[in-house]
Amino acid sequence: MKAPPPSTRQELIRVASRLFYEQGFVATGIQQILTEVGIAKGTFYSHFKSKEELGVCWLQGRHAVWSEWFEAALQPKRTPATQLLASYDFLEQWLRESRFRGCAFINIMAETPDANSLMRAEVKSHKLGVHQRFQELAIAHQAANGGRAARGKSLGTTLYLLFEGALVESQNFCDLWPIHAAREQAKRLL
Repeated sequence: MKAPPPSTRQELIRVASRLFYEQGFVATGIQQILTEVGIAKGTFYSHFKSKEELGVCWLQGRHAVWSEWFEAALQPKRTPATQLLASYDFLEQWLRESRFRGCAFINIMAETPDANSLMRAEVKSHKLGVHQRFQELAIAHQAANGGRAARGKSLGTTLYLLFEGALVESQNFCDLWPIHAAREQAKRLL
């Protein structure tokens, strides 16, 4: 049985998601999105109050998809330590496949100077979730090795910062050496 065609709202989000990631949020105009979807401006505004609202929907969807990719990369590993190290393997594969376009959330943060905007709130929420995941894994690693949870929490923060730094610098240099360096430091810390 053939799947039903996407709704206009779904199609707006799909097209905007691709354009926002490839071109940037600021560089992508509403008219370009409308032209690609094949709708009038009034139809757009019947689904979204603003470009920012569309951007928030995009980031929420991106968070869900990215989180699935991330967890799928970690799941085959048996221990928290090997899952933590697999996060850097995931990062390497993702950046290579995206041709170093990098993190949609970091890109939006750079384009959105208002730290109190709705889009920046989505960025903070996503990054907080990633940070917490690193802490959960590091706490589990510490517990499995007789360590304290406080040490695991601190270790998780450090590994998260290595991950984020490697992400930014790999995107900046369009090269994998920052990820390789971060992975080596993570191995030493574990």
